[in-house]
Formats: sequence, structure tokens, C-alpha cells
Amino acid sequence: MRFMGMRLLLVSGIFPPDRGGPASYVPRVATELVARGMQVEVVCLSDPGPHDDSAYPFPVHRIPRQTFWPWRVLLTLAALFQRARRSDLIYVSGLGAESALAAAFAGRPAVYKVVGDYAWERAVGRGWFQGTIEDYQSQCRTGRFRWINLIRTWPLSRAARLIVPSRYLARLVASWGIPESRIEVIYNAASNGRGKPSIADPWPEWTGRTLITVCRLVPWKGVSGLIEVLGTLPTTRLVIAGDGGMRAALTEQARRLGVAERVLFLGDVPGECVASCMSRADAFVLNSSYEGLPHVVLEAMEAGVPVIATDAGGTGELVEHGVTGLLIPVGRPEMLKAAIESLWRDPGLVERLVAGASQRVAENFAARQMLDQTERALRGVLEKPKRAPVTGIFETEP
Repeated sequence: MRFMGMRLLLVSGIFPPDRGGPASYVPRVATELVARGMQVEVVCLSDPGPHDDSAYPFPVHRIPRQTFWPWRVLLTLAALFQRARRSDLIYVSGLGAESALAAAFAGRPAVYKVVGDYAWERAVGRGWFQGTIEDYQSQCRTGRFRWINLIRTWPLSRAARLIVPSRYLARLVASWGIPESRIEVIYNAASNGRGKPSIADPWPEWTGRTLITVCRLVPWKGVSGLIEVLGTLPTTRLVIAGDGGMRAALTEQARRLGVAERVLFLGDVPGECVASCMSRADAFVLNSSYEGLPHVVLEAMEAGVPVIATDAGGTGELVEHGVTGLLIPVGRPEMLKAAIESLWRDPGLVERLVAGASQRVAENFAARQMLDQTERALRGVLEKPKRAPVTGIFETEP
């Protein structure tokens, strides 16, 4: 195969022991690409160490995340430029603006993986905007929003190719003015493993049913709505795996509603323990108002847990209502309650959903399929003559 020894610089804003999709995706993909003959080097932001990266078959260069912002940007640019010069291609999963500048200075092509809208998340996080991601696209184009939109879109406009994990995100990215011919949908893959045992401390005894959700505690994950619904389900408890800025407010909400004894906050659970936690619950629920393609739903399906999820973003490309899970509209607590109750009273439905999800994961979200497509996309950027534009990406079925 041509370019067997291709030199790849992989850039990420998070990396283990950080939690989150990119933190698990980057080392997994990098390890596989090394096994397939590429030379891979990773640059990432990181909290203070020490970090033992000796188990990885590629070098990892960590930039301290807490460094004063202007100085951190300069350090990042210097690290990226130095390594980009000795690479054939840059694969960007974070630090988009810095990577674009380094690629331009070094004269190297870049491929970006886009898993969400940086501008919308930043606007919501800073309290500038309270609406949905769809509302943001039409309402926030002037003033201070123009600058964060530019930071989001300018690096993507310079990319040789963009990889997105759902058709929903493909449409969203195209709406920013990125040509469809440069956008390719490559679905995320299941982990193909049950993971390690969960946290050592046992959960309190409970004679009823247990729901689990796994997410960052941010507004669009809908955990507050879950706690509200819990008040109408007296024999159900909710286990929350994840942490974030809303934890104190959610704890207070549970106390105020009188359900604190039925809400168990696990905090930040290691990624390798998530599947084991899920398998101890009776159902997994994701009450989000925005998702690109929720990898945590794949994990729940793989763990053999029935899934209830809101039809947000690309979630409907994973969850087919009544086949691989129960899909409900966003912002309909009465339908969320009805979906939970339907699982509790119908064991046959649970069995059918678990079987359907297992089959869907095996057929459409296998790790080898994702890795093959990613490798082709990366190598294709360097092929001469260039490949013909990809067409029909929005019609691709999972």
C-alpha cells in the first residue's frame, strides 16, 4: 500500500486520563494506525502529571492546560509547528485554530474531526445564549458571536477534509459554508469490550428499578429534567455517572424535590468502568437536547442495557424507536416517564430492544469498519491525483 509509513500528527484538546469522547477516541485510533504502519505522534493539552505514557506505541507531548492562556497558545503553536514539519498530515480532534496556523506555517494538509459546534457550546458556557444549537445557527451571527463563529469555522475552511460522526453534523457543518464535497460521515464505533469492574464502593441496596445516565453535568444533557421526572416514579432511582459545573445545583434540586435518597451521584467515573456501571442498571437514559452522535449510547447498547434517548441531533441515527431503543421528543417529560414505565412493565420489550441494539452495533458500528474508513480518508488526502469529491454523504444509512 502506498504511504505505508505515512507520518501523522494527531492533535487533541483532551487525552487520558481526561474523560470524554475525544479522550477515548484519540489513543484508540492512534494505536490502530500505528499497527497499520503509520508513524503517529500526539500533541494534547493535559492537567498536571505525572503521566505515564510508556504504554502507548507512539510519543505523547503534553502541554499544561493551566498555563496562562496567551503563553499556552504560543507553546501549543511552537509544539505543533515543530512536529508538523516532520509529518505528512495533521489530524485534528481539538485545538483547531492553533492546528490550522501550524499547518499553514509548515505547509502541511490537515484533516479535522468535528463532533459538535464549538461556538454554540462556548456561548452557552459563558451565559451569552440560552437557546438550542439550531436556534444559535440563525440567531447568533453578529456582535461577539461573530468572533467565536470565526474561531470555529476558519480552521475548518482551510481543512483538506472533515470527518463527522453523523449525518446530522454533516448538515450542520455544511450550513457554516463548508463545501459538502469535503465532509465525510464516519460513524463512531463501539468499544468491543465490557471494560473493567466499576467503582469499588457498592451502590446502596434498592428494591426497585435503577436508571443510569452517563454525561457531563451541563445544561443540554437534561439531567435536571430527569430528576424532575424521578419525582413521579416512586419505585425508581437514578444513578448519575459524570461530573460538571451543575452538580451542586442538581444536588440541591434533588433535595428540594424530596428525591435525594433516590439520586446517586457517582462523580467522575473512569471510562473503562462505565460499561460495568451500566450493566448494573435496568435501563440507560439520555435526556439531552443536543448530541452530535452520542458514543455513550453505543456503550449502553454494547453493555446490554435498554436505551431511552431524546431525538436530539444525531441520536436518531443510533436509536430506532421500538427496534434498538425508545426514542422520544426533546422536552416532553410525560413521554419520558411513559417510556420508562413501558420498560418496567414489559420484560419482552426490554429483550427485543437489547437484541435489536446488539445486532445494530455489530452490523453498523464495528471498530474495524470505523478504522478502515478513517485510514482511507487520511491516506486519500495525500493521494495524487486527488480523489473525486465524495457525494451522497447525507444519504448514507447507518
